[in-house]
Amino acid sequence: MVGGLTHALLSALDFKVLAVQRTPAGRWWNFRHVISPFSRLWLILAGRAVVRHHGREFVLKPGQMHLVPPFTEHDCRCPRGFDHYHLHFVARQQTGVDLLSMLDFEFQLPAPADTLRLLERLEALCPDRKLPCFDPSRDEYRRQPIVAEQADREMNAADWFEARGLLIVLLTPHLRTARLHPGVHARVSQQFLAVQEFLQANLHKPLRLADLARAANLHPTYFSDRFRELVGIRPLEYLTQRRLERAQYLLVTSAASVKEIAAQVGFPDAAYFTRTFTRGCGRSPSEYRAAHAA
Repeated sequence: MVGGLTHALLSALDFKVLAVQRTPAGRWWNFRHVISPFSRLWLILAGRAVVRHHGREFVLKPGQMHLVPPFTEHDCRCPRGFDHYHLHFVARQQTGVDLLSMLDFEFQLPAPADTLRLLERLEALCPDRKLPCFDPSRDEYRRQPIVAEQADREMNAADWFEARGLLIVLLTPHLRTARLHPGVHARVSQQFLAVQEFLQANLHKPLRLADLARAANLHPTYFSDRFRELVGIRPLEYLTQRRLERAQYLLVTSAASVKEIAAQVGFPDAAYFTRTFTRGCGRSPSEYRAAHAA
């Protein structure tokens, strides 16, 4: 166990490579307020760029790799030009929570000597996981994660297994520095894992406080008070957060309509879903889908 990371948290993770490719970038690599429901790993090969998140500014230099966890708002810019590999991926637990959304770790590290070789091999295994363009407003860009999800399901077993292993090896330097942070997902995982598992299986259903309390085998009033004491928010607030995070992921990895996604995450009223999503995420579902990534 390292930094609070247990075998229970690390086993049975669902890894998916959404995009992997080498890209020379110029001054066009200039995006603000980027926030996506997947992680980004960059290997810098030449030149320089800058990324800002978590209140810090990082200079991306050759020989370094930089990891941006999911649901992290960040700004990025390139004063002149730089050459880099970029990898978009998810690492979800069986509870549906992305592992990297629960961790604090060093975002930028010296790249191990074989990092470039590993990324080249991963790209060879996943030749169809490339961004068709770099304009997030274009339809083919927005559909790329959908294509990647389908390609993942169609990989032969040996290639899928190797790709998963390569992704794990690429993440290992960052995981060596990782600690569970005091965020709500980590606190729920530690105190109410059965509730997280229940939500993952039933997020599409109308759920009440009593349903969550039953999953925890506690009286609703006691459960609600105890949940708030240990997690910091009420159980139904956490339920809404999980619904919105799942909706964010579906908006960028499926072609489903906003109404269909609302139903899939437990909002039978699409208008109410749109209001709740806009209030929680700062933009409407359609706006989020149109500008989700850089």
